[in-house]
Amino acid sequence: MHRITAVSVLMMTLVGCYAATRSTVDLANAQQKLEMARSIGAPQQATYAWTMADEYMKKARDEWSRSDYQAADALLKKSMSWADQAASIAQANKLKVTDEGLQDLPASDAPASSGEEATTTTQEGVWQ
Repeated sequence: MHRITAVSVLMMTLVGCYAATRSTVDLANAQQKLEMARSIGAPQQATYAWTMADEYMKKARDEWSRSDYQAADALLKKSMSWADQAASIAQANKLKVTDEGLQDLPASDAPASSGEEATTTTQEGVWQ
C-alpha cells in the first residue's frame, strides 16, 4: 500500500514539473514571436493585433507567476496567435509600401530651386 502511494505521489510531482517546464518553454517561444513582430514594426503597422498579443502575454506571465500553468498556456496560445497576425499585417504593409515606391513630393513640399532661397517669415506670437 505504501508503495502505491509513493509511486502515485512521484507521478503527480513529475506531471506538475512537466507542466511548469512546458509552460516556461511556451512563454519563451511566445516572447520570441513578440520580439520578431516588434522588429518588423508591428506596434506601428498593426496596432490592434500587437496590443492584443502584448496584453495576452502580460496576463499569461501573471498566471504563470501564480503557478496556474493551464491558464497561462491558454493565454500564451492566444498571444502567439495575435503576434503572428501582427507580424503578417506589418509584413504585408511593409511590402505594400515597397511595391508602391516613393511618391513624388507635392509642389508645396518640393525643395527650392538651386537659384532661389527659401524664405521664411516669423511673426511674434504666431505658432509655426
